[in-house]
Formats: sequence, structure tokens, C-alpha cells
Amino acid sequence: MSKKSNKYAGDQPAAYDPTGVSEYLGLGRPIDFDKKPVRIAMMCAVAISVVVTLWKCSTGMDSGAAVVSALGYALSFLFSYMLALELDPDRQLGGFIGGGLTLIATYFMGEGNILVMLWLLFILRMLNRSSGDRHRLIDNVIMIGSAAWLGLQGLWVFPLLTGAAYILESQIQAGYFRSLYLAGISLACLIFAKYDTVANELSMSNIIIMALAFILFLPEIRVADYVKSKGDKNGKRLLPKRLQTMQGYFCMMLFSLTFLHGNAIVPSLMPAVGAAAGCGIYLFVALLKHEVF
Repeated sequence: MSKKSNKYAGDQPAAYDPTGVSEYLGLGRPIDFDKKPVRIAMMCAVAISVVVTLWKCSTGMDSGAAVVSALGYALSFLFSYMLALELDPDRQLGGFIGGGLTLIATYFMGEGNILVMLWLLFILRMLNRSSGDRHRLIDNVIMIGSAAWLGLQGLWVFPLLTGAAYILESQIQAGYFRSLYLAGISLACLIFAKYDTVANELSMSNIIIMALAFILFLPEIRVADYVKSKGDKNGKRLLPKRLQTMQGYFCMMLFSLTFLHGNAIVPSLMPAVGAAAGCGIYLFVALLKHEVF
């Protein structure tokens, strides 16, 4: 008599044997220049850096400072685009809307801390497994190291959120059991974090921005049931439960950081907020055109 079949077998990741750098970096995703949206995003980033450099120099800013500021604008756009790909893998054009919204926010609020977005990008990839592989040594060093450094700068919520992400990853479908140990390491970083005794200020305008992004993004969690995208390395369809868990964590993370760190953290979160709003806006348009189901 044959063995009892596993009803989840079709959703499990394919056998993947990493070699070379992939043995230590599981969450890295290749940049496919054969895809037109990727080429456009890269050209936009280059154009943004050139335009912002010329603009800053024309206002009398030092050339070195102008280049640094321009890189901040370009990276904010790119991170918003890449975060949108993680939040909604099936609809890449939402990333351009998010990138545009991020540029507007950066103009009014200034450039944020890019390390925050690097940390978030890896956290989201760990939860949704869009790379087709689990987190490995270098990934863990980046996530825990970034969280620890941000904690030392007074942003103590980051080690806490990193530990929460590892715990979630260990419990959801196809989770990695050693993530629980990594959660302990992340939470241990709270010992060295700097805690502010002064109450953080949060303006009503920032609350409204976060609330609008949340409302626009919320339908994405429902639509994730029908995800069609596949992991880069294993070629298997992304697990809807993992994608929805990641999206829920993303919403929780935005509100936690905003309300616990106040106005100081908002500029650093704008690429993520723009990505969420961009995904939601493009999904709404796609629903009107009946392009989703």
C-alpha cells in the first residue's frame, strides 16, 4: 500500500542545493535586466541622481554634499521599488508609483536612514521567501547587525521587531526551526540598546499619512491568496500564507516604529510607506480593469 500523500506537498519548496555565495547569502535576488520594468527602474535611479545633483549645486550646495543628497534620493526610489516587489510580487508597476510618492516625501521631509530600508528589505524577503531560499549566515548578520546598530542609535524597537520576525518565520509554513535561536540573539541586543526617556512627538500629518497607506495597502492581504509569482532559486510558487504573514508584519512594523519613535523615524520609513501606497493604488486600478482574478 502506498504511503499517505501530503496535501501540502505541492506547496513545499523544491529541493535546492546552494553553491558558492548562495551557501551564505540566501535572500539575495538577481537583478534581471532582461525585464523591462527593472531596466526602467535603474534608468530612473540614474536620472534622479543626476537631476538632484544639478539641482542641489544650483542652490549653492557643495558638490560633495550635493552628490550625497542625490544618492539619498536615488536610493530612496530604488528601495521603494524593491520593497513594492516584495509586498506585491505579481504587480511590479506599483513600485514606480511608490517610488514617485517617495520622491515627493523626500523633497518635503529630507532623506532618511537607508540602513532602515536595507534591514526591512531583508526581513520581508525572509518572511515571504521570494528569493526561493531561506535566510543564511550573511543574511542573519545583516538583519541582526543592522538592528543592533540602530538600537545603539536610540531606535530600540528594531532589535525587538527583528526577534519578532524570526519567531514568526519559525512558526509559519515551511519555517526554519533555528530561527527561534536567532530570535534570542536579536532580543539579546536589547541589552545594549539606547533608550530615550523623553517622550517622542508625533504630528497629526504623519499619523494621517500612515493611516492612508494602511488603508490603501489592506486589500493586498486578501489578494495574496491568488499570488502567482515564483521563488527565484527554486522556481516554486510563493506560499500565500507566508506572503500574508509578511504583509501583516509589515503593517505592524510601520505602526510600531511610528508610534514608538515618533517624527524622527518617519523620513526613514517613507520608502516603505510609499511602496505600500503604490501597491494599493495600482491594485485598485487593476481591480477596476478586472486584471486580478
